Amino acid sequence: MIKSMTGFGKGEGGGFVVEMRSVNHKFLDLSIKLPRQLMPIEGRVKKTVSDRLSRGRVDIYITRGGSEEPPRALRLDADAAEQYIKILRELKDKFSLPGEVDMALLSVYGKDIVTEAEVEEDLDSVWGFLEAAIISAMDGLEEMRSVEGATLAADIRGRAEGIAANLGEVEKRAPNVVAEYAIKLKERARKLAEGVDVSEDRLAQEVALFADRCDITEEIVRGGSHLAQLDTMLKDDAPVGRKMDFLIQEINRELNTIGSKASDKDMARRVVEMKSELEKIREQAQNVE
Repeated sequence: MIKSMTGFGKGEGGGFVVEMRSVNHKFLDLSIKLPRQLMPIEGRVKKTVSDRLSRGRVDIYITRGGSEEPPRALRLDADAAEQYIKILRELKDKFSLPGEVDMALLSVYGKDIVTEAEVEEDLDSVWGFLEAAIISAMDGLEEMRSVEGATLAADIRGRAEGIAANLGEVEKRAPNVVAEYAIKLKERARKLAEGVDVSEDRLAQEVALFADRCDITEEIVRGGSHLAQLDTMLKDDAPVGRKMDFLIQEINRELNTIGSKASDKDMARRVVEMKSELEKIREQAQNVE
């Protein structure tokens, strides 16, 4: 069954929260927002997602829970401490200041002497947790895309069946158009000839030329074949959106040709109805993966 390109999925695990939102797009376009510390594994994220999705604009948001922030460590800047001690002792001696240069005094400058730094993480280990959260989010995303895909398929199939029904009526009507033209041509010729015998061979030739000009047999056959292919695509689990776009163009081409050959009001009306339904199918197909 076809899938829509619109969906949402969320996954959690190992302190990570992954959210994915997707909308229709001609190709696969990934936008990934993740913590700075995880930038080195952005390529893995892209590969994991692109292995399962083929089309759509996908926004991926990766965050970490507060209790699972990257481990941090305090580091002593011994050079800075040494300089502070030296300067404080010089001040004490120069101005005969009371007190001692001790820990209590140095603690005032603690932010400069003791700094906080991130501990380098094992990204391979981190990836194991993050990958699980990504897969969970993708499962939810694809489930939603499948549900909407089923709705799209039902709508497209219903409209395609309507087109097929009209196409069948046009096919039935076509022979009658030629026969009616022959009758009208004979009546018109007899009136213009005012009692003079009209050559049946000449009339038959004109009718044959008319029948050839308005023959839509090939267009009817190709149109029916395209509609059958469309129905098959709707049942396919593989991405078929691009193929469907092309097929809809071909169906439209056949309808245009039928419309240009149609010399009957009923046929022309049905062609307009079919093109209207096909345009609605085209709009729906824009969201098929």
